Amino acid sequence: MNYILFGVLSLFWGGSFVAIKYLIEEVPSFTSAFYRVFFSIIFLVIIYLRKLKIRKGFWGKELFFASIAGVCSIGIPFSLLFWGERFVSPSIAGVLNGTVPFWTLIISLLFFGGLKDVTIRKCLGLLTGFFGIALIFGPKLKMTGNQNEVYGLIAIIGMAIFYSIGINLNKKILSHNKIIIKHINTIVQQVASLIYLGVIVLLTEGLPNLSLLASPQNYLSVIYLSLFSTCIAFIIFYHLILEFGPVKASTVTFFVPPIALSLDAVIYGRQLSLYEALGAAIIILSMFMLKEVQKKTNSKIKR
Repeated sequence: MNYILFGVLSLFWGGSFVAIKYLIEEVPSFTSAFYRVFFSIIFLVIIYLRKLKIRKGFWGKELFFASIAGVCSIGIPFSLLFWGERFVSPSIAGVLNGTVPFWTLIISLLFFGGLKDVTIRKCLGLLTGFFGIALIFGPKLKMTGNQNEVYGLIAIIGMAIFYSIGINLNKKILSHNKIIIKHINTIVQQVASLIYLGVIVLLTEGLPNLSLLASPQNYLSVIYLSLFSTCIAFIIFYHLILEFGPVKASTVTFFVPPIALSLDAVIYGRQLSLYEALGAAIIILSMFMLKEVQKKTNSKIKR
């Protein structure tokens, strides 16, 4: 069952990059991200209405840490993703999203006690991933290139890094937190992210123009992003973090690039350049190198 959920999640997230591109054609970037989280919270409350019981000790450090994890795993990544996709194609955004396990492992090694598991193969996997990212970035860093696209790429990489921080924080919170249980944690994190995004929207874009949601292209994109790619997706994802651990759960992003690439080609007719294709292939290779190491590590622990 967990692997079926794994596949469903990859489909939901793979389609989100094209939906975002549709939405930001008419709606400002941060406002679009705000709508995604706002309507997701409404769907979450409907789903969990009978389970919304706050336990003793809720208003304390547990709530604070869950909120920080939410801003890191949802609020900041969404703001960077929606802004970055103004300058980057859905396919490249999907490929760079595929680096999440790569950054998850780095964050785990540096800050969450993962150094004891360092191996030569892990190091080679990380170096391979860096080389793939460099191939995508390199040609665009020329002075004659489109600098806005470079900024967009940096934003998407920033999204992946913050996703990774959030994944590691969520593993720690979901494993040890007995006060903010799984479904409450999901809502808390999205509410914290909504507050963050609301502040960003007011500071940079002003009050949202709700009339823009009247367009079928826009409201259908918002429904897809909020219900499938956020509400249901994060319920599944937090479940997989508990079941698989942070690094293995984050490997769902291995399957996001092919879906994003296919949809981008079909809908927008966009093909990768030679350097982008090589970089994407190398990044995916590095992720599978890291995945094999994680499997071996898990099997040793079980024995």
